[in-house]
Amino acid sequence: MTNRTCKRIFPLLDGLLITALALGSAACGGDSSGAARPPVLRVSMIPNTDPGKIVRESRPLVEYLERETGAKVELTVPTNYAAVVEAIAHDQVDIAYLGGFTYVQASGRAGVRPLVQRERDRNFHSVFITQPGSGIESLADLKGRTFAFGDVNSTSGHLMPGYFMRQNNVNPEVISKAAYTGGHDATALAVANKKVDAGAMDEAVFEKMTKEGKLDPAKVKVFYTTPPFFDYVWAARKGLDPQLAEKFSAAFLKMSSGGGSQKPLLNLLGATRYEWANDSDYDRLRQAARAAGLMK
Repeated sequence: MTNRTCKRIFPLLDGLLITALALGSAACGGDSSGAARPPVLRVSMIPNTDPGKIVRESRPLVEYLERETGAKVELTVPTNYAAVVEAIAHDQVDIAYLGGFTYVQASGRAGVRPLVQRERDRNFHSVFITQPGSGIESLADLKGRTFAFGDVNSTSGHLMPGYFMRQNNVNPEVISKAAYTGGHDATALAVANKKVDAGAMDEAVFEKMTKEGKLDPAKVKVFYTTPPFFDYVWAARKGLDPQLAEKFSAAFLKMSSGGGSQKPLLNLLGATRYEWANDSDYDRLRQAARAAGLMK
């Protein structure tokens, strides 16, 4: 019998999907072996930097997860944070890499459960940046200046920077008139190119961009670092097969004890080790979101 053409169909995320990557072998017609097809694990990540770049750089992670879980992993990265929350809330995604705020939103709406997170995500910070010579040395100096956040649903690019700005009595107009760039890398470039006087962003993205030479220290400096808070976490939709969720979590925990062989993956993920995540650790973010009028 003639084999039919095998097509891969990727789930849409409310029309906002920028790219999707499915790795591993796809079963085509005409296979008479009777071998069972591997389960499909739909994974998504918030676009804290360029979505296309995230997909390309995540290829080794996808391949590793396929080996460890025995599933065919389909990775999607939409154009904004809200699309990931919508996708996991409507069972279009099985597991998502969320920021603290998007996790709080998804857990409140659909009962998603936290799985694992990097050790550093338990003690995360936002950095406030400006140009050297701008005259901005502290939060008090932001009065009358232009300012940028990242995505409105970002923990380290909006929610917690705004929270600490209010705690430090920054002029309310700085917050109310702030621009939203949509991503941490975009905020960094907006400051470096003098589109705005200052901005707040993810400390890990700042470190990576500086290390890779994408941010020139002659153009950007950190003038304030927030107190610590909980941030990024891998979380599963409520109805996901517990065994598949367990295999996924075990794959990340295994990285922490894998010695030098796991070092490239850990570096890719900006991690030194992974730990189990707990829902109650995000109560402070829930309070901050309610105080800012971002959640009921």
